[in-house]
Amino acid sequence: MTPILWLRFSDEASLPYPLTAEERRKLDSIYDMNDEGSVWNRAAARLGFPAGGGSLLRWVGDVPYINWSFMTTIVSCGAVQPAPTPDGGYSYVERGTLMRIPALLKSQWRVAYYVENTLGTPLPMTLDGKIVESTALGLALQAVMLRLPKHTPQDFASWLSAPDKAPPRVRRTILQMQEIQKRRTQLSPAWFELFPKRESGELTGPAYFWNEPLAEERQPPAPAARAADGAGTWQGLPVCGGQVTGRVFIVQKMKNFRPPDMSDFPILVFRHAKPETTDLFPFAAALLFAEGGALSHACTIAREQGIPSITGLGPEFFERVQGLAANGGLWLTIDGAKGIAQITKSGI
Repeated sequence: MTPILWLRFSDEASLPYPLTAEERRKLDSIYDMNDEGSVWNRAAARLGFPAGGGSLLRWVGDVPYINWSFMTTIVSCGAVQPAPTPDGGYSYVERGTLMRIPALLKSQWRVAYYVENTLGTPLPMTLDGKIVESTALGLALQAVMLRLPKHTPQDFASWLSAPDKAPPRVRRTILQMQEIQKRRTQLSPAWFELFPKRESGELTGPAYFWNEPLAEERQPPAPAARAADGAGTWQGLPVCGGQVTGRVFIVQKMKNFRPPDMSDFPILVFRHAKPETTDLFPFAAALLFAEGGALSHACTIAREQGIPSITGLGPEFFERVQGLAANGGLWLTIDGAKGIAQITKSGI
């Protein structure tokens, strides 16, 4: 049996957790591949991707997972597949690429045509139209990523943060990805209308699994998140360039947030790059996320607003700075372009 990779919907997705029964029904309806009129099937049709063909969404308790093996297969025309690694993780491998090149080129042309004829046009008028377009652009984004050469998470984040410094053959793809993501952020209010923003709880269960969930939780690898040395320096993923030195304010709860009583805007630190964090961006001199992708909604908004930001600093970073900030205050210097955060001063 071919192993199937199931990925948990990320913490930074435009979904609150836990979902209500009605919200769960809505999500099932959106990704119902057996319904020709579902959002998923209509979005896939816009790009010429096949409809139906398997189970796309699966629930483990209250947490939704998406069939990433199927997703990868349709956007790559079967040229790329996730495969298990000896450590229980996953990597992407090419499968008979030469035989699949004609179909892949045709698919890429359809994606390029759709993107070119969608960006810059007025947003759809209806809620349904916005959700379908957002889903189609999400699929297009995954397809466009296939044009990138092999890269590390650090490479990808650096290209997004400073496209002008990316290799020439990469720059055009990165700029198009940014335009797609900007359009998707414009469509985000439609998702918030279906799934109203509220402070989310922590997701449970493994971040991913093959075929069946394991008893223990498995966290996704974060190779870029590390303590660079023993003196309070961390390396994360760059989101938006800029150097800032300031006092740290840890955001534990969004509810009833009040701007801290500081003479200058603080460096706000969040555990996750969730959509609701964007409400606090006007109060920040800089932003640090322990976890979250460089293409998440929050990171995209931070990049668009030009706020120096770093993501993927890791849970150990969050726990460390939380403890230091609680014991008399903490000051950090961050370099958004390099993805480095360093302790400047701690204590009163």
